[in-house]
Amino acid sequence: KGSSINNTAISFESIANGDYPVSRPLYFYVKNAHRGVIDGLDGFIAEFVDEDTFGEEGYLTDKGLIPSPEDVRSGFAEDALGAVKLAL
Repeated sequence: KGSSINNTAISFESIANGDYPVSRPLYFYVKNAHRGVIDGLDGFIAEFVDEDTFGEEGYLTDKGLIPSPEDVRSGFAEDALGAVKLAL
């Protein structure tokens, strides 16, 4: 059972929208030079950003992942599948 932090109660919504202060998004980074070279890497990326994986009904929710809002997920998926270079 979670606790309120800074007067924000823990809930699915407060975690998903980032209001809960100790919630953090999950990121992983891929070196584009490895794409097409390391067997299975592109498939792994595609699997991870599939709605059946990280969507609201995806299997990662069974493991405790709280999915980001749909517009955020679709942006992540587009960037990941399109091999968008990280801008610093």
